[in-house]
Amino acid sequence: MPYDHYETAGPLFVRMAGAPRTRYLPTGETDPRAHIRRLASDPLLREAVRVASGSLADTLDRLEAGERLSPKNLTRTALSLTRYALRHSGRPTPFGLFAGVAVARTGPARAEITGPGRKSVRVDGTWLEGRVRQWLTVPEVRHRISVAVNDLCRVRGDRLLLPAGRGETSVRRNALVDWACETAAAPVPYGELIAKAVAAFPEVPAERVDGALARLLRHGFLLGSLGEPDADGRILDRVEEAVAGLPDAVAELRGARAALAAYERTDPGAGETVWRTAVAALSPDRPAGTPPVQVDLGAVADVRLPEAVAEEVRRYASMMWTLSPRWAALPHLRDYQDAFVDRYGATGLVPLGELTDPHRGLGLPAVYRDPDAAPPPHDPRDDTARRRRLLLAELVQEAMSAHDGELRLDPDVLALPARDEPSEAERRTAPPQSLDLCFQLLADDLQALDRGEFRLIAGPHTGSWTAGATVARFAGVTGATEDLARVLGRLDDGRALPAQVVFRPHDPRALNPMRVPALVPHRIPVGVYADPALPGHLDWRRLLVGVDASGLRLTDPATGRTVLPVVPHMVNPHKLAPGPARLLIDIGHGRGRPWTGWDWYGLEDLPALPRVTFGRVTLCPRRWKPDRHLRAAAADPDRWDAAVAAWRDRHGIPRHVQLVLDDRGYGLDLDDPWHRTVLRHEVRAAVPFLVTEDPSADGTGLGWAHGHRTEVVVPLVHRPEPAGPAPGTGPAPAAAPRTVAPSPRAGRHLPGEDWLYAKLYAAEDAHAELLGRWLPRLVREAGEDADRWFFLRYRDPDPHLRLRFHGDPGPLHGRLLPVLARHARSWQDAGLLRRLVLDTYEPETGRYGGPDALPHAERLFHLDSRSVLDQLALRARGGPRPPDEVLAAANHAALLESLGDWDWCAWVDAVFSKGAEHSAFQRHRAAAREAVLPGRAATGLATLLGAPHLAELWAGAPAGRAYGPLVVPHDTAALLGLLHMQHNRLFGIDRDGEERGYAVLRGIAREHLGRRRHTGTGTSPRKDV
Repeated sequence: MPYDHYETAGPLFVRMAGAPRTRYLPTGETDPRAHIRRLASDPLLREAVRVASGSLADTLDRLEAGERLSPKNLTRTALSLTRYALRHSGRPTPFGLFAGVAVARTGPARAEITGPGRKSVRVDGTWLEGRVRQWLTVPEVRHRISVAVNDLCRVRGDRLLLPAGRGETSVRRNALVDWACETAAAPVPYGELIAKAVAAFPEVPAERVDGALARLLRHGFLLGSLGEPDADGRILDRVEEAVAGLPDAVAELRGARAALAAYERTDPGAGETVWRTAVAALSPDRPAGTPPVQVDLGAVADVRLPEAVAEEVRRYASMMWTLSPRWAALPHLRDYQDAFVDRYGATGLVPLGELTDPHRGLGLPAVYRDPDAAPPPHDPRDDTARRRRLLLAELVQEAMSAHDGELRLDPDVLALPARDEPSEAERRTAPPQSLDLCFQLLADDLQALDRGEFRLIAGPHTGSWTAGATVARFAGVTGATEDLARVLGRLDDGRALPAQVVFRPHDPRALNPMRVPALVPHRIPVGVYADPALPGHLDWRRLLVGVDASGLRLTDPATGRTVLPVVPHMVNPHKLAPGPARLLIDIGHGRGRPWTGWDWYGLEDLPALPRVTFGRVTLCPRRWKPDRHLRAAAADPDRWDAAVAAWRDRHGIPRHVQLVLDDRGYGLDLDDPWHRTVLRHEVRAAVPFLVTEDPSADGTGLGWAHGHRTEVVVPLVHRPEPAGPAPGTGPAPAAAPRTVAPSPRAGRHLPGEDWLYAKLYAAEDAHAELLGRWLPRLVREAGEDADRWFFLRYRDPDPHLRLRFHGDPGPLHGRLLPVLARHARSWQDAGLLRRLVLDTYEPETGRYGGPDALPHAERLFHLDSRSVLDQLALRARGGPRPPDEVLAAANHAALLESLGDWDWCAWVDAVFSKGAEHSAFQRHRAAAREAVLPGRAATGLATLLGAPHLAELWAGAPAGRAYGPLVVPHDTAALLGLLHMQHNRLFGIDRDGEERGYAVLRGIAREHLGRRRHTGTGTSPRKDV
């Protein structure tokens, strides 16, 4: 059955504009003072503006008192108030008193809206943080809290480092600092910490100890138990208890709480006076601006929506996931995953704390250093993206030429060959485990809804990759906490362990939208006060990072379960989360193929684009961008009206439109002078925005919600495949707890120790000559100074050869290093080498079977390197040049067969799937049958190249026989690593060529298995003797 990847989970949610569309209809007036007077007379709007912008509210107060403003300020005030009015009646996204949220159930359509809503009022997180910071300067307050060391701290030399926004702060390590970090690893009362410190350092006065620890607390190295603002407001109880010894602080806090409670009890539109009292209680000297209060609105509504609405969303979500590119959303994670595999292997398990350390591990992804960096555009060399762009260009042209300007994603369009066949790994990849999707819902009335006569309009903000994230901050005002907990609880399938990531944002203004309840039993705190003894606590530093078919994976070492990070709020972690928290979230979202929504593939800069629909869902309304003529006219008010009219004529733009900036939007009537003035100011601001058609113009489709613009939020969870869950997904019996240990690593080998590791930087087209003609002279001269050596080709990003020699450090560096330098000098003189760099060798222990297997793997690398140098030398002397794919397959067969008496053909058949590369085998079938000989693979390779010594090299060497029993046939990752590096040595970095070589190997293996199965003439492949 198509389109069945998702199912709805729990209730739906409705977000509703605070006023109906008709409340602020334009009147055509041009006098800004009259325009302001009319809008400001509305009590609902007036209070909503006062909550959102104290400065605008104060300006309205002055105007009402008779103060005269300059024409410029008067116009600016009128424009600001117009935007707020348009938002109040036209945008359902929650913001203060401008829009509310309600729970919706499925059933026969119903929409009973009672009043403008109910308030939820909390103290602003930034205000509270400032007050707590101030009160913690008082010793008596500090002695009433507990503290714990910040888990983001790390040691570098004699400094203790702590990330601080885009940089870091540090403190010198001394005995007291080190002692405090050890003693406060778990929460400890501050007074007790002082007493213990005085006992441990009797020579230091208690006042100095207190001062030193207070500085660690002030700068974040120690974290206090007052913590961050929470969803239920209990932090105010903890703060009041901490400041109990400060009468003025207690009075201020109690007064603020009472004032906020009083304001919460008022109805919207009737609370301005009480609001002023609340603001004065919190900040009597605060200038006009953003008030120190967080206000949300719960819509008082009883809403039922027919099941057909949820079903339409399910179909849309499943269809869009099939169109989403593999790495479109998190391209940096692909590079990080590649670096992880290069460093630790495909089976390595590394503690996240070690991995993110820039000296002990990989550090954080490079893109994290610039949170404002935009994701890279589609690579123009990406064939799939190019094909989609070409197809989409045709479809757009056809749609724009049609009378309705609509591109319909019907089955014929979706069947067009616009993408590559998915790989076997992609076929096994599951969609995101959950989604929140948001749509404007349009239907003329409730009866039309029940008949299925509705439209769903996807907005610029499509939702979230975590079910419930768009509405969890309103869980209290909607009473939906238990519902949301049940939704996220479905992510616990016995294998996956959902855990809520909690972090402190770089900007304290983000604390308000992060106030969400605990929705899953497990918690991953990052850089926040936490007690590791509490149930469900997961220390992010000890989570193990590995790789599987779906990408990077997090494992709980205590239970062996895959950890699924959950972030049930909409704060942008890319800009606001500390690096480790962002990486946790990225790994959670980057497993598999993310859901990315509609993509124009580079066509988004066109001045006009069509409407895109799928069934009853509008993915993108028709949209336009201001063209050069409109932009030029924006500077001249006298030309503006004529320019707008001409722009509308050129592109067929209707009267009623939506102006969209990022995820914000509001309606405009282009026949209204004030609305045209709003548009002119937006154009002059030079901030990118779009103009889209307004599907609800003239109230069309708003009848079911009594004229209110609404958005429906639909939480979805992944539905497992009917035939059984994909690997790592779907329901499963709860696994018995098991502990998992990090992969052992052989450590690092510095220059001067038992490995000599040289990087030879040279142009890529010089590698073949270096390897075929020059490097053999060096390795012959190395003689017995190295008991094994090997090489590989690399880019980081500059192309180079990595050459590694193992032996006794004395001769290795006393004799071989000067020999290496002499040869490198001669290569430089010959124009073959740019530079020589000595580096630290960090073995990929986990990738090749662990520390016991690694020396045997390195001896096999040595054998393969000798074989490749011989083959490249033959080629340099004009020897046979078989097709690269055939040569690769012959080498792969010789290597696999050298590992002992095992059925490598069956392994190849099981591991490599038939794909587009199969054409390489069809093209070279005859040559491959002569060169790849199961059971006599070394002979086949030697015959192919006319080099009998290669048969002796591969058939008689003990390296393969020693390594084989450690990895065959169970360690597929190690075997794939061997084949990958063999291709790398032969041909360099060429993923497509590598896949063609595997296709030839697979073709021969299947033919061999077929003969053995059907005629009995084939034998199990055994190595040459």
